[in-house]
Amino acid sequence: MTAIMPALLSPGLSAFTASRQDGPLQAERTNLAPGMFLDADPALQMAGRYSSAAGAFLDLHAAPSGRGGWFGLHLALELPPLQEISYLGLACRAAAPEQLMLRPCLRTGLEGGGFSDCFFDRHILAAGRAHSHTDALYLDSRPELPLSAPWHELVLFLPCQAFDLSLMHLHLFAL
Repeated sequence: MTAIMPALLSPGLSAFTASRQDGPLQAERTNLAPGMFLDADPALQMAGRYSSAAGAFLDLHAAPSGRGGWFGLHLALELPPLQEISYLGLACRAAAPEQLMLRPCLRTGLEGGGFSDCFFDRHILAAGRAHSHTDALYLDSRPELPLSAPWHELVLFLPCQAFDLSLMHLHLFAL
């Protein structure tokens, strides 16, 4: 079994991590780097700020003024055919002043359009004290995953209400 280098899995993640940025959250889509963006349900009327500073991957201050069904951090993945890997995983470190739950998901594009979501087994809990989270999808146990797909993304579904979050690190791995 050969591990795939994290930088090869998501070039956008590598590009964003190397940069230092800050800016406003857009109502629907906030582009952070090529292949990396925040996507919000238009009904949320998303507002707030994001930043990436030394020692922290991504800090978010989300302040939606509406009610909506989704808000997510999307990372385009460059994966080999899924038959060639056994595990796809993530490791992160997060903190938030109020407890938050994040749901990681492998989103797979379908031939002819649309997508299929495969959620990781464990949610990420961010709380007042920073802690680490690691989880992996064992792909052989996920028959719902299409083995051939035009594209893949890692999506971290975020809360749909106002929150502050510090994602100190986010790393991806494939084995």
